[in-house]
Amino acid sequence: MEILKFYLFYIPILAVLTVLAIKYLNNKNNEQRLKFLIYLSIIALLLHIIKPIFFPYNGVGVENEPDIFNRPAIFRKITFENVCAVSALLFLPTLLFRNKYVLDYMTIFGFLGGFLALLWPAEVVLGQFDSIKVNYEMGLFSFDTVRFYLVHYLLFLISFLLLYYRIHELDTKRMFYLPISVLLLLTLLFVNEYILFRIGWLDDIAKVTGLTGNNGMDLFLDVNIRNFSFVFGIPDAFKEAGFLIDILVPSFMKDPYTPVIWITIPAFIYAPLIYLGFKAVFDKITFKIDVLEEKELEYTK
Repeated sequence: MEILKFYLFYIPILAVLTVLAIKYLNNKNNEQRLKFLIYLSIIALLLHIIKPIFFPYNGVGVENEPDIFNRPAIFRKITFENVCAVSALLFLPTLLFRNKYVLDYMTIFGFLGGFLALLWPAEVVLGQFDSIKVNYEMGLFSFDTVRFYLVHYLLFLISFLLLYYRIHELDTKRMFYLPISVLLLLTLLFVNEYILFRIGWLDDIAKVTGLTGNNGMDLFLDVNIRNFSFVFGIPDAFKEAGFLIDILVPSFMKDPYTPVIWITIPAFIYAPLIYLGFKAVFDKITFKIDVLEEKELEYTK
């Protein structure tokens, strides 16, 4: 019941906000819609980068918690540490420059990342921080609860509206670029994590978890700690759910997983299928636009 309250409160509110956003944008042209989405992306960006000001990131009131909230290491939480963090940080420049290949990735994985986070708000309900058990509980109106829901909802909403109003259109000619985008994204996450590791911003986590062996590489390569986006393989908790991915991974890339490279074959098989699925859905539910808007749409791409 404790977990259920988050669904009963936030999901209906976000559903109503989605309806209101659609009603508001239906009477706008695509240039105005794009500006609206740019404003939303600014909000998502700000909500992501202001985290260190608030609990628990600010280190206030965490005396009885694991020693993982020290500065400057806590600033790791506003870096490219997972798929949704990348979307929050890069949606604004993506909308400003509007590269079709980048937009393909951002709309599909912004939608999926935001939507799945709303379905399973792990950061809110699991009582964990950086994969480590904490003692505090997130309340219904705690800052980080509200922030979590808003950021992930905005990632979902921006992606949905881009496709719904055909501000960005998927094209099957580009679908085989999506797995390349996925691998590039995971490479970015890997490089980000490696930089955090090298500058010592993961040292506190290594001490708390006891993964200090091999000069800290035991933590860096661990599949269960801070492996939010499966860069280092499939975490133990997701082994069953990730079965259809894992069966496509060659044995020499497992035990341990080869970071990023391990998912190459699954990416090239599943990412185009996901692309086709999104295109099929949004070909059906796309907002009907007139000839005048069609001309304007090309200008905004």
